[in-house]
Amino acid sequence: MPSEIGSQSVREAARRIVDLVLTEDDVYLDSLPDDVEASIAVPLIEVARMLGEPTGDKEFRGSVRLLLEVGAVVAPRMPTELRDLFEELRFAMRGVAVR
Repeated sequence: MPSEIGSQSVREAARRIVDLVLTEDDVYLDSLPDDVEASIAVPLIEVARMLGEPTGDKEFRGSVRLLLEVGAVVAPRMPTELRDLFEELRFAMRGVAVR
């Protein structure tokens, strides 16, 4: 069972991706290659929604896993900064501290 600290690090890593990509003007999201945007937009919006609402850790981690799965397919075409944040999230899900 994931620890509360581990869950917090997953939420923090997910929040960094949400904050980078889902800006009010969608400039960053719109600047992504089309296949990257199409792959990550919906799962990322779901993760962002869950960050803003009280949800169970199991449900949240399921959404994060989906985001990581679709992100892995398009990672080679992501900007370096976004790819690094996805890697940080992947490590957080495994319980490995990155920062």
